[in-house]
Amino acid sequence: MHLTKVTLKNYGVYRDKTEFDLTTTSDKPVVLIGGTNGAGKTTLFESILVGFYGISFFNKKTTKKEYEKFLANKIHRYLGSKALADSTSIIIDFKYFHNGEVDDYSVDRTWKNEDGRIIEELKIKKNKKRLDSIEESHWQSFIEELIPRGIARLFFFDGEKIVKMAEEENEDIEIKSSFDSLLGLDVVEQLHSDLRVHIMRNMKDDAKSIQIQHDKHLEERDVILEDISRYEEKISSKNSELDSKTNEIDEIEANISKIGGEFASKREELRAKKAFLEMKIKSLSVDIRNTLSGPLPFCLIPKQIQSLKTQINKDSEILKSDIKNEILGKKQIELEKLLKSENFWKTIDIDSKNKEQVIENMASLFSKDKKSDDSSMFNFSQLESGTILSLLNDLKSSHLDGLNNISKDFSETSDELQKIDIALVNAPQDDEVGPLISKLSGLHEGQGILKNEIEHLEKQIVNKKSYLKMINVKIRNILTEKYKDKNSGIQAELATKVQKVLDQYIEKLKEKKLELLEQYLLDEIQRLMHKENLITKVSVDRKTFEIKLYDKDGKESPKDLLSKGEKQMYATAVLLALAKTSGKPLPFMIDTPLARLDVGHRDNLIEKFFPFASHQVVIFSTDSEIDEKYYPKMKPYLSRSYAMEYLPGEGKTRQNHGYFWNDKGEKVIAI
Repeated sequence: MHLTKVTLKNYGVYRDKTEFDLTTTSDKPVVLIGGTNGAGKTTLFESILVGFYGISFFNKKTTKKEYEKFLANKIHRYLGSKALADSTSIIIDFKYFHNGEVDDYSVDRTWKNEDGRIIEELKIKKNKKRLDSIEESHWQSFIEELIPRGIARLFFFDGEKIVKMAEEENEDIEIKSSFDSLLGLDVVEQLHSDLRVHIMRNMKDDAKSIQIQHDKHLEERDVILEDISRYEEKISSKNSELDSKTNEIDEIEANISKIGGEFASKREELRAKKAFLEMKIKSLSVDIRNTLSGPLPFCLIPKQIQSLKTQINKDSEILKSDIKNEILGKKQIELEKLLKSENFWKTIDIDSKNKEQVIENMASLFSKDKKSDDSSMFNFSQLESGTILSLLNDLKSSHLDGLNNISKDFSETSDELQKIDIALVNAPQDDEVGPLISKLSGLHEGQGILKNEIEHLEKQIVNKKSYLKMINVKIRNILTEKYKDKNSGIQAELATKVQKVLDQYIEKLKEKKLELLEQYLLDEIQRLMHKENLITKVSVDRKTFEIKLYDKDGKESPKDLLSKGEKQMYATAVLLALAKTSGKPLPFMIDTPLARLDVGHRDNLIEKFFPFASHQVVIFSTDSEIDEKYYPKMKPYLSRSYAMEYLPGEGKTRQNHGYFWNDKGEKVIAI
C-alpha cells in the first residue's frame, strides 16, 4: 500500500480544502510534516485512521452518541462565530498492490450536521470508478479486510504511546492485543465458537450420559497433562546443562574472536552493512516492480507512440481550422445581412450593379477559407490533447531513465553484497586458535548429546500431545453421536474435523509467527540501540508473551536495567517487530517520534530507522524534535515536507510547503 494524497475539508483546524501530497520514491521514502502543538499535526495524523475506520477508529468500544460528539468537535468552527461548516470530510487516496497489479483507491468519508444530528456518508472509488462490485453496506468491511485495523495501528503510532509503553513496561500486553490480529486468529476463534454452538443446538436431551463420558475423558486428559509436565521439568534441567555448555562455548568463541583481532571488529561491521544492503535490495525490488507496472511498457513501441503523437497534433490542427471556419461563417452571414440592408447604403452613392458586385466580391473573400475535408480521428479537446502529449513526451525522462537508475543501483548493491558475503567467510589463521578449537569441538560434542536427549524428551511430549488430541476428538465424537438425525450427525462429523484442523493450524501458525517476532525484535533492538552487543538474544514466552532479553554472555538482562532512552528504543523495536511480523507492506506514520530521547538514540532513529523503516515513512514532528541539527540529515531522504502554521487571528491552520529550516540552517517559517 502507498498513500498518495490526503484531503481535509473543514476538518478541525483545517478550513476549506487542504491537500497533502504524500507520494514518495525509493531513494526518498520520507515525508516530513512539522508544526508546533495545536497547529494540526495530530489532527492530520488521526484523520487517516478516522477516514479509514470511522467509529472503529477508537481502541475501546464507542457508542454512536460518543462518536457523533467526537465528530461534532471536528467540524470546523469559524472564528468569532458559533457557526459550523456545512460539512466536513476526509478523502484518502492510495495505491494498493495485489497479485502484480496496482489499483488506485479513494476513500471519502463525509459528515453533515443536520439539526444537531451527524449524518455520515462513505464513498469508495476503485480506479476512479464507484466500487459497484461490492454492496455499499459492505464497504466498511471491505476496507477493514483490505487494511485490517489491528494491523494498521502497528504502523500508525505516536511517541507518547512509546513513552507510555516504556514507563509501564506493558509491551507483553501490546503483543497479546495485537497477536490475534497478526495471525487472523480472531476469525478462527469465532469459527470455533460458532461450531460449538451449532453442536449444542442439535444435541438430544440425554445430557447426563454425555456428561459422564465427558468427565471420564477429562480425567484421562489430566493424567496426560501431568506426564507432559514431568517431561517438561526434565527438559528444563537439561536446558540448564545446555546453557552452561553454551556459555562456555561462547567464552571460547569470544577468545577466538579476540585472537582474530582486527578481523573480529571488521566482521561485526560487515554484518551490519550486510543487513542494511539486504534491506535496500528488498526496497529496490519493490521499486522495480512498481515502475514496471506503470506506463513504462509504452517505451517498447516508440514508432507507434510517434505515430500517435503525429495523429494527435494533426487532429489538433484540424480542430483549430474547424473553429476558425465556424467563426468566419457566422461573420459572413452577419456581413451579408448587413450588405443587403437598405439602411447600410443610404449614405453611399452607388448604383445597383456596383452594389451587387461589392456583395459578390465580399462573398468570394470568405469562400477562400473553406472547412477542411479532413476529419479528426480521436476528437480530443485541446486540453485532453495537451495532457496526452505531455504524458507521451515524459515517458523516457519520467520512467525509462528512472528504471535505469534503479536497476543500476540494484546491480551495484548486489555486487557489494556479494563481496561482503565472501569477506565474512574468511577466518583468521593463527596457531593459537588450534587448541581452543579442539576444546570447542569437545564442548560441541557434549552440547550435541544434550540436544539429542532434549529432542527425545520433546518427542515424548509430542506423543503425549497426540494422545491428548485423540482424547479431545473423543470428547467431540460424544457430541456427534448424540445428534438428532443422520444429517445432523454428518454435520457434527464435519464440524469436528474442522475444529481439529483449526487447532493444528493455530498452533503451527503461532509458533512460526513467534519465531519471526523474536528475530525481528532482536534485529530492531540491535539497530536502534547505540550500545553494541547490549542485547544478543530475545525470547518470547509462548503462553504469556513475556519478552526476555539476553546479553552477550547469554545471561538474562532485566529490562529495568535499561536507561529511559533505551526503554523507549526497546518499546519502538517491539512495535516495529510486530509490524514486520504482520507481513503487510504498509506505510509507517509516526507522531512526535523523538519525544524525550537522548542525543545518541535520536541519531540512531534519524540515520538508521527513518530512511529504511518502510517504502513510505510519514513523520509528524515539532521544530524542537527534528530541528536545525537533524533536518539536514533528513533532507537527502525527503520526497517533500510541510510545516503547519496556526493563524490565531483567522482561527485556522495554514499549510506551508517546506520545513522550518533551509539548507543553511536558517529558519524560514516563523512559528
